[in-house]
Amino acid sequence: MPFRLAATVSIAALVLAACGERPAPDETAPADEAPAVQQEADVPQAAEPEAEEEAVTLSPLEPEESAEAFRARVEGMSEDDQAREVFLRELRTARGCEPGDAPLHSFEPRERGEDEDSADYNAALAEAFLQENVEQPCVYETPSGLQYRIERAAGPDNPSPVRGEYVRVHYAGQLLDGTEFDSSYARGEPAEFPSDRLIAGWVEALPLMRAGEKWTLYIAPELGYGERGTPGGPIPPNAALIFELELLGLPERE
Repeated sequence: MPFRLAATVSIAALVLAACGERPAPDETAPADEAPAVQQEADVPQAAEPEAEEEAVTLSPLEPEESAEAFRARVEGMSEDDQAREVFLRELRTARGCEPGDAPLHSFEPRERGEDEDSADYNAALAEAFLQENVEQPCVYETPSGLQYRIERAAGPDNPSPVRGEYVRVHYAGQLLDGTEFDSSYARGEPAEFPSDRLIAGWVEALPLMRAGEKWTLYIAPELGYGERGTPGGPIPPNAALIFELELLGLPERE
């Protein structure tokens, strides 16, 4: 379910996009610690219009808003504010999507060619996987290319972290072949760290999450550990990553 925002768009096009099914590396850290921050998350841009307006299924935790009400609310806003509202409406739609028992991923990596180096091989696998994955039920994509699926949603009264705020999370990270390279679940205790000292995919996702939510993140190499990976392992160069991420709380507000 890819979602892209274009440079300019009319209010009508914004509403069409909002009513469809579609809504920030080189520093690294050891895989058993919080990943290093790469860059700030991109601000969403304006959306490509959909061919037809489709029904929106918002989470029951969200306030109802018709397409007409949305159109009236965004009319007169700046282009950037309109684009932001479209993005947030898609996020509300993602919270209403129910993935059911769909697995984290179902991808069989091809064999590596004899003359293919590790970085090129992993980059090709990442591209193929992400192209397939974004079409899966309840998988959404931000303008930066971060893909996500909301496994458990929380209501708007649950707070979201601001950039740099400490977060308490449980998480598990996998490579595309299913190898688990890090897990707070396996260690038996959650992790706490500043929300801006992480890989770019996490830096982007955490402010969108609400305390109590559980997401699956599908992270492209440029939003993860990039061309270097983690020297000495366990993450190879240009690897796409899959994280189960649960935002348990915000320690500084407790």
